[in-house]
This record gives sequence, C-alpha cells and structure tokens, in this order.
Amino acid sequence: MLGAIGLAHDLGNAPFGHQGEESIRSWFRSNEQKVFREGTDELPTAMKNDFLQFDGNPQTFRLLSRLQILNDNFGLNLTYGTLAALTKYTVPSDRANKKSDNASARKFGFFQSEADIIEEVRQETGLSEGLRHPLTFIMEACDDMAYSVLDTEDAVKKGLVSFSDVITHLKHHGKDDASIAHVIGKSESKYSEYRCEELSPAELNDVSMQMFRVYAIGQMVGDVTKAFEVRVPQMLECTYRGELMFDSASAKLCECLKKFALDHAFKHKSVLVIELRGHNVLIGLMDLLWEAITEREDSKDVRSKRKSPFARYAYGRISENYRRIFEAGSGLPIRYREAQLLNGHDFRDSRFIRHFSVQ
Repeated sequence: MLGAIGLAHDLGNAPFGHQGEESIRSWFRSNEQKVFREGTDELPTAMKNDFLQFDGNPQTFRLLSRLQILNDNFGLNLTYGTLAALTKYTVPSDRANKKSDNASARKFGFFQSEADIIEEVRQETGLSEGLRHPLTFIMEACDDMAYSVLDTEDAVKKGLVSFSDVITHLKHHGKDDASIAHVIGKSESKYSEYRCEELSPAELNDVSMQMFRVYAIGQMVGDVTKAFEVRVPQMLECTYRGELMFDSASAKLCECLKKFALDHAFKHKSVLVIELRGHNVLIGLMDLLWEAITEREDSKDVRSKRKSPFARYAYGRISENYRRIFEAGSGLPIRYREAQLLNGHDFRDSRFIRHFSVQ
C-alpha cells in the first residue's frame, strides 16, 4: 500500500510545480466574476474555493478515484485503505487553514465532486475529518526527504551552486545539530577521496553530491523510522497531529536543505524565466479551453454543438473519458462541472501543452 501511494501521490500536480498551481489559482481569481457569477447562480464557497485555492492533492484523488474510467465509476479500483492513506489533507476547501495546529487541515484534500467517495472511505476505514491514516505520515515524510535532498542535488547538477556551497550552508545554519554533523562528516570524507582522483570540477561536484544524497537520505530514513516507532500508538489512537519529518532528529537537516533549494535554485533567474513562460502558457491554454468548454449553442445542454470550429476542435482534444464524465452529469451545478473540466488533467499533460502551444 505504501508503495502505491508513493507512486500515485503527485499525479495531480500541475506543470512547473507550485508555480503552476499558483498560475491555475491566478486564472480563476482573474476570471472569478465571469466563471462563478455571470449568467449562473452563486456557487457555494467550498465549490468556488476548489478552484480559487487549487491544489494538486485533491486532483490526485479525483484522477485515481473518478477519472480513469474503463467500464464503471470506480476509477482505478483502489482499496479503501489505499485511498485513505493517499489523502494527505482531510478537509474540504472551505475549511482549510494554513495556520492550523493539525497538519492535515492546512490544505484541502478533495474536491466537492469527490466528497461522496471520501465519506464512503471514512465509513469503511473508521477515519474522520482531521484524522490521517498512519501510512500517510510515512508517505509525507518520504516526500520531504526526496524533495529536500533531490532539489539540492539538482541545483548542483545544473551548475547553479557547488557541493562546497551546500556544505557551507549546512555548517552555518545547522551548527550543533547531530544529524547534520553526521552527514557533513561522511560527505566531506568522500569529497576528500574524490579530490585525489583526476576529476573535472563538474565531475567532482556530481559524484560528491551523489554520495551526499546517499548519506542525507540514509540519515533521514533512520531518524524518521525512530520517530514513527515512538508515535505509532498516537497514530493508532488518532491523536497524532504532527509531521514525522519535523518531529524527527532530521528536522533541521530537512529544513536547511529546503531553505537552500529555495534561496539558490527556485529563486535563480533561469528558473524564474521558465516559470514565467510556463505561467503565460497555462493562462493562455485556460483561456482557449474555457471557450471550448462553455461556448455552446445551448448553454444549458453540455452536449450541444460548440459555436465555432476552433471550440469544437479544442473540445475534441480533451480526453474522451473526461468529457464523458462532464457530459453525464453528477448532480453538481453545470458551472462547477465546466470549471472542473477546465481544471482536468489533460491540459497539464506535456504533450497537450506542446500541441496547443505550437498551434
């Protein structure tokens, strides 16, 4: 089960990472009047917030439980336990609070369109709002490990910083931390060995960071495992509300690496240029697809003919099963369903982006 949720948990992410999520939110904020008010009844707050506060986590849940239809309405037919463990955040969009003491309520974990599935999962697993499956805590910690270390390694591989920059940062911001000291000691020892070889500066950085990755993730795995063993009773009693990584001895190591990646990679000019281009592509695609979805001869009939050749063409490029779910109806308002089709997985597929970007 843990392997399944590890593979699946990021499937709903937007292109260009968190910046892509912000681009999607930005489009809905800029078009809030047109999408949620003009010519339609006011949608409930939770329905509007599903888009104004868009996040990849509920999109993952929708993708796996609803969108991958073959001949039924159960998506990939994952077990209740797997769907429960996959649900990192447990509240709807109108009850999410970034400052919550409960980590599972800081973002929202499902769209209103999947609220019925969430309720069914809770009934079968005994969980409720605010309570995470024990394996969710491990999956989240693994996510923290992977991204804190690999984002840092990527920054070195791209030539934005050096291995020595990473070590200097850790020594400065993580002094007196035992886990950081252990990783630095082993990494510097390997670095000294590699310096005796006839390696170019780029090769030296590369192999040194490979070993740094091994030592850093190894340290984190050990520390998080110990933290999990201590907190299992709380998890089983549904009283644990924290995050394993930041309740472990590797908390400072993870925090320092995330800060390093943020300051030296994500804020680097080359990265910002790509994100800006990505933002413009996503906003442009959403404009085009909104026209394709909503410009119908009969606004109240989602299956009616599109008004223009382009709208018909663009609408036809959306996956057939996504369109089938949209057209079949679900008891949800048409405008919500239109916004959700726009927000579907297709336009976040790189092939789809390339196709419409070239046209």
